Amino acid sequence: MSIPVVADADTLFPATTRGLLIYLDYQGLIKLHWSLLILDEVSRALVDTGRKKTLEEARANETRMRDALPYAMVAVEDVQAQFQAVAPAVRPVKDTHVAACAHYLIAANAYPGTSPIALVTRNTRDFRKAVLAGLGITMLKPDDFLHGLITTQPDEVAAAFRQFRLDLSS
Repeated sequence: MSIPVVADADTLFPATTRGLLIYLDYQGLIKLHWSLLILDEVSRALVDTGRKKTLEEARANETRMRDALPYAMVAVEDVQAQFQAVAPAVRPVKDTHVAACAHYLIAANAYPGTSPIALVTRNTRDFRKAVLAGLGITMLKPDDFLHGLITTQPDEVAAAFRQFRLDLSS
């Protein structure tokens, strides 16, 4: 069964991690989700760090991501409707939208019988892990999340990585 995942902007920022997560979704190992708020944060970071020269280039990257996984998008209004529910789980208000995106999947019963939803982020200090867990959300750093997948499904992860690498070199 696919693991529902919300990836924070800091996880989607590095091209390799972003690409691997998309290919893990293609392989059926995960169901990756994001919102326009998360993608906007990625785009701004790509420009701020010089990885993309203009916001237009960064937005083109967003479009490719949305086209690659059209069902991954959680609507902004659906995310905002979850702000109050996740507020106690988030330290800085600026990160509320990430936890709210994950909580929406629970509130909408998007994955019945599946628990928990994985929130993959490098910014673990910005979230209260125990409070998230009480909401049905498991917070993991990208390396820990990927290690767990490799441990439980090594052949499938290898196949996804292999396809990702092949597509990069074509």
